[in-house]
Amino acid sequence: MDSFLLSIIIISATGVIGAFIKGKHKDRCFKYFQGLNSHILRLDNKGIWGIFNIESNAIEVQFTETQPKEMNKLTFNKTNFILYKSEFKSITMLIHFVDTENNVEIEKREEELKKLLKPNIFKRIGRKVVIFFNVVKDALLEVAGSVMTKSKLSEGNKEKLIDTFKDNSLNNYSGENHQPIWENYIGKHVVLEQIIDDKKQEYIGVLKEYSAKYILLFNVDYTAEGKTKKADIIFPRRNATIRHGVK
Repeated sequence: MDSFLLSIIIISATGVIGAFIKGKHKDRCFKYFQGLNSHILRLDNKGIWGIFNIESNAIEVQFTETQPKEMNKLTFNKTNFILYKSEFKSITMLIHFVDTENNVEIEKREEELKKLLKPNIFKRIGRKVVIFFNVVKDALLEVAGSVMTKSKLSEGNKEKLIDTFKDNSLNNYSGENHQPIWENYIGKHVVLEQIIDDKKQEYIGVLKEYSAKYILLFNVDYTAEGKTKKADIIFPRRNATIRHGVK
């Protein structure tokens, strides 16, 4: 079979599977906030808070307080706020504040931390399977790119095919853009660096999880309005990265 045709078949098949998974996949960091009372902080400094319902293409925030709205001289009570996937780029962080006075929650979190440091065999195997598929995808992408350069397609069409493969690939929807160095710090304290509008801010917490687009830190001392509280925070990878390990 012609190598170019084979590349097209591989790209098309992966794209179809990836598109199917895309419709059902929920970001692996976001899923930790499902059902929790949390906050969305955005670039416009408008905060939204309430109970999170995570969907594949949106975050629905169920309000826990009355939110009146007037329209056509009538007053309504808004029950929720929906932030769509196309608007996720406005997110600076998602925050869940920890109830440090709830002994049951504290014990549960300590147990979670132990599992992070010593995951069971099923967790370890599952993570290795995801990493394996990501490595295979990268290899296929490299081969496809090599074949494309030798094909008779125009440069524009070559780029479109490769971009389609990237957009619909299993890598994007398996929930992880693999960072081998970060794997060594799961369950350990790290320093995360976030840069917004050329201003750098650092946060210390336990690296709990990361996905293709987000990083989740556990037990961060977060300060706002002069008060410091324990929080779990999700940061966008587009402006945040793990910079240091700490002891």
